[in-house]
Amino acid sequence: MRHLIVLLVLSFQSGFAFAATSLNSTTNQTLATADIMRWGSSLILVLAVFFLCVWLLRKTGSFTSVTASQMRVISGLSLGTKERLVLIQLGDKQLLLGVSPGRIENLHTLEGDDCLQVNATQPTLTEDNLFAKKLMQVMQRNKRD
Repeated sequence: MRHLIVLLVLSFQSGFAFAATSLNSTTNQTLATADIMRWGSSLILVLAVFFLCVWLLRKTGSFTSVTASQMRVISGLSLGTKERLVLIQLGDKQLLLGVSPGRIENLHTLEGDDCLQVNATQPTLTEDNLFAKKLMQVMQRNKRD
C-alpha cells in the first residue's frame, strides 16, 4: 500500500513538472508524445487501483451474503443429459427442485419429520440411497393425493 502512495505522489509531481516545462516551450504541437504517455500511465494507475480494491473485497469476503451460510445443496440426481433433481437445505426446510436448462421448479418442500437427516461430511452411497428412498416415498404420497 505504501508503494502505491509513493507511485501516486511521483506521478503527480512529474505531471506538474511537465506542465511547467511545456508552458516555457515555444513549440505549438497539439498532442505531444509525453501527453499520451502521461494519459496512458494515469489510466493504468486508475485500473490498477480499481482491481486492487476488487481483489481486497474478495479476499475479505465482503461479497458473501448472510443467507449463503444457511443454504446448501444436500444431494443431486441426474435424470438425463440436461435434467437433474436437487435437494437443497434452506434453514429448517428442504426443497426438492427439478432443474433443466431453461427452468427451475420446486417439486416438493420437506419440513419437520419429512426432512432427510444427512451428515454434513462427505456423501456416501447409503446417503444417496436414503435420498432415493425418500424421493420414492414422496412420489408415492403425491400419487395418492
